[in-house]
Amino acid sequence: MKIEPYIQQLKGHRLKITPKRKAAIELFLRKNSYLSPQKVLEKLGDNFPGISSSTIYRILEELKDIGILVKIEHEDRQLYYFLCRVPGKHHHHFICRKCKRVEEVNLCNFKEFERFISKNLNCKVENHSVQLEGLCSRCKRR
Repeated sequence: MKIEPYIQQLKGHRLKITPKRKAAIELFLRKNSYLSPQKVLEKLGDNFPGISSSTIYRILEELKDIGILVKIEHEDRQLYYFLCRVPGKHHHHFICRKCKRVEEVNLCNFKEFERFISKNLNCKVENHSVQLEGLCSRCKRR
């Protein structure tokens, strides 16, 4: 996958294309699993001596807020981030608990939940996030 769609997304949200933001996106493009903020700091620290963990967290949260990254809470209660390969389109993610692979799930059947919540709780759903976990096809065979 190329970086250009992500650069366009940054521009579309009026965020500057800084070397650190670009390096963070490129790091995630090279991986097919999620990364902890600590791992991102470790990897980017080589090219940006003195980069702080607060800078890393700010970049990760900015990229998450505009849909470039997805925040994942692992069963160990640690937060991780993953590059969304379908930016700008509502979808969910399946996370393999063994190999940490993340797959896009281009399906959202949430309307029944919204109707139930509206009718029974008298509330209005404005957004939702679903994290699906299990074993991917490769790990399931092992």
